[in-house]
Amino acid sequence: MSQLVLKSDRIITPQGEVSGFVEIRDGKIHAITESYLGDYLDYTGKTLMPGFIDIHIHGWGRGSYAYKGNIESLRYMSEDLPKVGVTAYLPTTSTMPNDFLESSLLAAKEHIGEYRPDMGAEPIGIHMEGPYINKAYLGLQREDSIQQPSIEGFDHFNQLAGNQVKLMTLAPEIEGSLPLISHLRDKGITASAGHTAATFDEITAAIEAGLQHFTHAYSGMRGFHHRELGVVGALMYYQDTFAEVAKQTGITVKPEAFDILYRLKTDNRMVMMSDCMGYADFPDGYEFYHYLRKETFIVEGGKLHLKHDDGSVKTVDPCCYQEVAGLEMNYLESVRAVVDRLDHGLCSVAKIACENPAILAGASDRKGKLATGMDADILVLDDELNLVDVYCHGVKQPL
Repeated sequence: MSQLVLKSDRIITPQGEVSGFVEIRDGKIHAITESYLGDYLDYTGKTLMPGFIDIHIHGWGRGSYAYKGNIESLRYMSEDLPKVGVTAYLPTTSTMPNDFLESSLLAAKEHIGEYRPDMGAEPIGIHMEGPYINKAYLGLQREDSIQQPSIEGFDHFNQLAGNQVKLMTLAPEIEGSLPLISHLRDKGITASAGHTAATFDEITAAIEAGLQHFTHAYSGMRGFHHRELGVVGALMYYQDTFAEVAKQTGITVKPEAFDILYRLKTDNRMVMMSDCMGYADFPDGYEFYHYLRKETFIVEGGKLHLKHDDGSVKTVDPCCYQEVAGLEMNYLESVRAVVDRLDHGLCSVAKIACENPAILAGASDRKGKLATGMDADILVLDDELNLVDVYCHGVKQPL
């Protein structure tokens, strides 16, 4: 039996902030106690909180699962994610050609099966973003790869994935979506509205069928109008539904838009995620224009070239984590950007970045909290919210 004990005067638990010792046995939290007789690691003056869970992430650091679709990209993601506080995640597909999508689901199944804590962040399932979306709100998805929703089609994908699909983003207004949403509900899989032109009434019908969640709130969906509330109006009106937001740059979601949604959803239904892409691992020869960043991404000769609209060009070595880490705003940076605006500081973060994502990923029985019986996925943070140490299943990760 392996045992590890961590001491801190600031431990973020579901009951609030406490002082004491976190006892870890065989990768699980055995107890959180006020006293302990024995050897321990002293993190007094530091904060212990659950590891972040990213349920919407296409790629990070040196790996891009959505665009490479192979097991190597997933291994890179698992290795690099703890460096930004993510200890568990749902590798997320994009709307891609069917053959590629099928092979990427097989790769995710393999990585989930091979995972060990010394590999980094744990892939706890798969998030399928598409291919059942509306081309009217395409975003960065591929129009030529959109498919018609069907229970049979989904079941085929999920079988390839080893029944590891935990969350699906789809457009509820498309014919075939409502029966599929009910099917997902019956299987315990989270159905989420995204890349959708649905009306308020169509979202209402989807919620009655089992829709629980909204993918990248505000983005890729029909907006709010006082006579047609649209998807944005529906996600605000139905308070029991979850809604996720991405990078807190002021570009993807303005701070005021975040605050409005947070006031409505509160800690109980707000969810943070990254929607990161892993640009450095795009296939050689790939080129695309990012309409928000005003940059063209070009992968050529084993290098990533970023050509900005002003003509400036930056070249990045895709094998160097220190270079690629700055290409996207990471999960921890987003937490830093919002923590002071949340109702209960890091206790709120533990809800919207840990506990709520675990619920939507179907992993709340073992992830998302510092509590007895949970996986020992733990962040150690200093006063500036810098990572001091990260543990996945009680295994200390390199930072």
